[in-house]
Amino acid sequence: MNLKTQFTNDTLEEQLREIVCDQQKELKSLRASIELLKNSVAEEQEAKYRAYIKYADLQKEYNGR
Repeated sequence: MNLKTQFTNDTLEEQLREIVCDQQKELKSLRASIELLKNSVAEEQEAKYRAYIKYADLQKEYNGR
């Protein structure tokens, strides 16, 4: 017999509490993933913008010669 079965009452309320706890953990994990993805997308967009600016500057320099 494990501790869970020994010390928890196996009622519907307890089962629902466990489900809610698991869902909260998953939600927290998903929110962290979303935040990571937002930051990754922002960094990628910034890098693309900087690359485009560099490209435009090089085009001006090349056409100015």
